Amino acid sequence: MTFDRLGRWRLPAIAALSLLIALAVVVVILLLGRAPMVVDGSPSPSASPPTDASPPPGDTPEAAVRAFFEAFTEARETDDPALIEPFVNGTESSAYQTAAGFLLGQQEVGKASVVTVQELSDFEVEISSDTANVSFNLIEGGYDVDLESGEPLESPVILPAERVGADLVRVEGRWLLNRYGATGQ
Repeated sequence: MTFDRLGRWRLPAIAALSLLIALAVVVVILLLGRAPMVVDGSPSPSASPPTDASPPPGDTPEAAVRAFFEAFTEARETDDPALIEPFVNGTESSAYQTAAGFLLGQQEVGKASVVTVQELSDFEVEISSDTANVSFNLIEGGYDVDLESGEPLESPVILPAERVGADLVRVEGRWLLNRYGATGQ
């Protein structure tokens, strides 16, 4: 008969020793505060960050249309057509002339617009080289204000949805509005 020194304590002792080793590894990693090093001292290789396959914002015709209408919303509060210039194909483009004409007309009668609802949806995009045709549904709502005082001149109104078409051109890698208007559909 052999005498087992640990006897009934053998299994709990092995478990405690394993737990102590695991805890020591965690503490060492936390104290170092960085990934383990390769023997030569250089950082261990890490996975490269995932690449986003989608184009950056503003690099699609839909994004360009959305950016133009956001800028147009801001311009309507001050009647300043300069706010839309970065989103159109020059001040001679139909898109600029249409929007600027509206803004200057508002300015002449001493009022501006506050847009409270602007929904662009159901986009259809056709791209051909450096041009694109975009159609979408537009719902807008808001009210006119006095240009000087900012006081409301009317109650808020939501206009009926309309189908809008836009022609865009790619200039130096950016999509810019060339023309837009209701399509009558």
